Amino acid sequence: MLKITKKFEYGLIAVRHMALMSDQSVATAKEISQRAKISYELMAKILQRLAKSDIIVSVQGVKGGYRLLKDPSDISLSEIAESIEGPINLTNCQENEDECNCDIYASCAIKRPLTKIKNRFKQIFDESTVEEII
Repeated sequence: MLKITKKFEYGLIAVRHMALMSDQSVATAKEISQRAKISYELMAKILQRLAKSDIIVSVQGVKGGYRLLKDPSDISLSEIAESIEGPINLTNCQENEDECNCDIYASCAIKRPLTKIKNRFKQIFDESTVEEII
């Protein structure tokens, strides 16, 4: 069964948490991890990746933490997924054709159809925003 990863799920939880906060408020990794019952270390890494991708910003200082850089309606699920997991792919071959170990890659009958499906799946994630999960 096709499922989103736990890291992506936790990223959505973190971004949703920040989106529900009042303007200019910040959330700490500890606060989010405790509320969602997620490992602090894992949440800290996820927040760092989101910050590196300019989805959130790190606010330094005693009352520091993280806050969204954009309005929730301007943050796509693709942005979050790709900042945490990398490009959206359904198969290993879509990720890196040069390293595909499949013996039938050259004559694969499902490669092209799955690429079309992946593109449609990505389009849905591109068009879906954080606002929809609030």
